[in-house]
Amino acid sequence: MRQSGFSLIEMAVAMFILVLLLGSILVPLGTQVEQRQISETQKTLEEIRGALIGYALTNGYLPCPDKTTAAGAGVAPNAPNDGIEDFTTAGACVATSEGNVPWATLGLGASDVWGNRFRYQVSAAYAQRAPGPTFTLSSSATINVCTAAGCPAGTRLTGAAPDGAVAVVISLGKNGLGAINALTGVANPAPVNADENENLNGPATFASRTMTTADSAAGEFDDIVVWLSKNTLFNRMVAAGKLP
Repeated sequence: MRQSGFSLIEMAVAMFILVLLLGSILVPLGTQVEQRQISETQKTLEEIRGALIGYALTNGYLPCPDKTTAAGAGVAPNAPNDGIEDFTTAGACVATSEGNVPWATLGLGASDVWGNRFRYQVSAAYAQRAPGPTFTLSSSATINVCTAAGCPAGTRLTGAAPDGAVAVVISLGKNGLGAINALTGVANPAPVNADENENLNGPATFASRTMTTADSAAGEFDDIVVWLSKNTLFNRMVAAGKLP
């Protein structure tokens, strides 16, 4: 009996040690998987930025977004969440210059690694096509990217209009708050963090900063943001003989 009791204690200790060891292995593995997802998303965002430049080099303007609701009349098919850019007969973007990345138009994947659409906004002048005038070296780039909502002094990452960004592309991160789900076409619940909300609320100001968790003083933020600067686009267009 003594031997049996001792064996049970030994087994309990061994199980406890095994649980600790597994925990110490699984936590880093989870972190590695998440970091790999972030890296993959960053790579995809760079590919999207490259595709936007390629589209502009071919067409002389940037694509309009794929709209996320049925609102707004436009050139067929003019359907929401189909990956095809939506524009009017006057050559402007339908209803708004913000929506999904037009992945089908650009020949790209339809979602990020978390199954959500990439968000896209373009300065209206840079997506204008015939019969309206396409952009020139004097066109205003109106998009602001800052490290905090509202773009307070000292937080700007881009120039101010007319020298802001011409386009911005966003993955709304692992939490996916506010993103359009690629399977359902329905928006996920809205974020509560002011900086994440800035990336959804329509005006041409966006937030890009270090990721933080929900229990941090800054609140949860995991959006991944890239933008296309006016200078970058102009340099590529001039080098290709597309401007001035």
